[in-house]
Amino acid sequence: MIELSATQRGLLSVKIGCTPKSIGGARMRCDDNKAWEVLKSAEHELKEYFAGRLREFTVSLEVLGSKFDTMVWSALRGIPYGEVRTYRWLSEQIGHPNAYRAVGGALSRNPLPIFLPCHRVVRSDGGLGGFSAGVDVKRFLLRLEKEKVGLDLNHL
Repeated sequence: MIELSATQRGLLSVKIGCTPKSIGGARMRCDDNKAWEVLKSAEHELKEYFAGRLREFTVSLEVLGSKFDTMVWSALRGIPYGEVRTYRWLSEQIGHPNAYRAVGGALSRNPLPIFLPCHRVVRSDGGLGGFSAGVDVKRFLLRLEKEKVGLDLNHL
């Protein structure tokens, strides 16, 4: 299950997995028409992504976090569909080459997984590293993209 939250300005959060509150199906309620349109756009784009027809998301995002976290999350947009980068690479991209562990912490707080593709970040030794929805979901997302572009993930 994927749960989406939005404001008038954009998609606010993505939660992957089941929680006691979400078992039994989706809960969709929104009294704000503009936020509802954001949710519908995000839902449509997710369906297209999972069907292999969408590689770049266009839905507006409302990214809330610390300055460091938002810098890390913004840099994720530079990782192309079907490719992976390392935590060290990401720390270098944001100008903090020795902060790869802090980068991992920021990724664990990513409120918009998939839309801000933290699943494309792996360890320097080729291991998967972590993922807020679990390593199996990360592996699934990487394999989904592999099928579309031929990414070599045999070691994962």
